[in-house]
Amino acid sequence: MSDFWTSNTMEPKRGFRFLIQWSIGGENLQFVAKSVSRPSYTVSSNPHKFFNHTFHYPGRVEWGTISMTLVDALDPNGAAVFMNYLSDIGYNTTPDRQAMVDRTITKASATAKSAGLTIREMGSNDNGDAREEGNWKLQNAFITSVNFGEHNYDTEEMIDIQLEIQYDWATYTKANVVG
Repeated sequence: MSDFWTSNTMEPKRGFRFLIQWSIGGENLQFVAKSVSRPSYTVSSNPHKFFNHTFHYPGRVEWGTISMTLVDALDPNGAAVFMNYLSDIGYNTTPDRQAMVDRTITKASATAKSAGLTIREMGSNDNGDAREEGNWKLQNAFITSVNFGEHNYDTEEMIDIQLEIQYDWATYTKANVVG
């Protein structure tokens, strides 16, 4: 094992070196991503008492949600993308009662319309060229929360859209990199 602090060939993963690979409604959202949290999980602990002792056994694995912040660009228009997503997964805004009864949000519709979410962790080779170091793939991901940001006369900042995304599990694939 090399000494990280003295080796010029070792490099940590950097927070700003990432790309998301995600398309919703045919819109590529890769270049409007501002931040994304990495997947996380917890393993429950089940105690078993035996005389004066308590022994703990691992239980179920539960994956947490991830948060993502996107810039609401004019093209792709984030507000339109996520309102269309809501309609595409089964949410009905028409006042027609029969239409409301005939269609509802399902896991199949929600995951199909937001499929393929991948967080690509980037690095660079010896020449400084970008390369993928590894990636997280979120399985059966769907959006659970969208916050469209706010308008404010006191700032010149871009409007952000904040998302919460639930998934069943994640896989991590380390890239085969040389030099």
